[in-house]
Amino acid sequence: MDADCLIKLTKADLKEQVCAGWSITIPELVRRETVERAPQLPDAVRIRENVEKKRITVQDVAGPQADGENAALFLFREGGFDLIASDDARFIRRLRGLGVPFAVPAVIAVLLCRDGALTADQAREALEALRPHISADQYAAAQLLVSGGVVR
Repeated sequence: MDADCLIKLTKADLKEQVCAGWSITIPELVRRETVERAPQLPDAVRIRENVEKKRITVQDVAGPQADGENAALFLFREGGFDLIASDDARFIRRLRGLGVPFAVPAVIAVLLCRDGALTADQAREALEALRPHISADQYAAAQLLVSGGVVR
């Protein structure tokens, strides 16, 4: 998971459900980006607590790391991961080009609903909380999946 996605999931109060249902690993660089740059922010405090309680695993990455996205990609390539979670449009285009599976925050809310970690109403509330932070297309598609009964 990169910093952008982690922060957005935290703002939407989805991070706890994600951590409870899935194994989340972030590169050390992402931990620094989300926790150390502004340690007094509520998001940073909550992420730091999840790292300290081992709900989020932090892993060092071998290789060049200009930013959290590159670190996440290097970590993914080391193996053992299903996908990269991000909401950075440029990085997502790169992942598509490389054939790397990814999920954006709205899709994560839909998957949590599909897996039973959220009810449809809770997923809609989470999507509403994500709405200011994600694209209109991402929001509309996720709402359709949840509200249209496609996700059960």
